Amino acid sequence: MKIQFCNSALKGRIAAMTLAEVVVALAITGLAVVGIVNGYVYCAASSQKAALALAASARATERLEQTRSAKWDLAVWPAVDQLVASNFPSQPVLLDISGSGVGVTTGTVDTVITDISANPPLKSIRVNCTWVFRGARITNSIETCRSPNQ
Repeated sequence: MKIQFCNSALKGRIAAMTLAEVVVALAITGLAVVGIVNGYVYCAASSQKAALALAASARATERLEQTRSAKWDLAVWPAVDQLVASNFPSQPVLLDISGSGVGVTTGTVDTVITDISANPPLKSIRVNCTWVFRGARITNSIETCRSPNQ
C-alpha cells in the first residue's frame, strides 16, 4: 500500500529540526545543568558550615561546663574562688567533625568572666569559639550567670 500526498505543497518536505532549534535546546539544557551544579555546590558548602558551627557550639559548651565545675565557695574559710579568667586561658581546638583529618578547621575558645554583683555574689561567664570559614571569621558565643556553690 502506497501513501500519496493529497496536498502538493507538502510533497517533498521532510520533518526535521532546524539549527536554531538545536542551539536553543542546547542553551536551555546548559542553563539547567549549570543551575543544578551551582545548587549542589551551595548545599555542600551550607552543610559544611552548619557542621562546623555545631562543632564550635559544642566546644564552647565544653568550656562553659568547665567553668561551671570550677569551685566557688564563699561559705568556707578562707573563701575559695577558682572561677577567674586566668584559670581558663585561650585554647586552640579542632572542629573536625568527620574525624578523617581532611580539611581540618581549627578554632579558638576564649572565656570572659566578669563580676555582676557582690551582694548577692554573681558572675557572668561568656565563652566565644572563633573560627574561619572561606575567609569569613565566625564566632559562636554562649553566656550564662553563676552564683557560688552551683
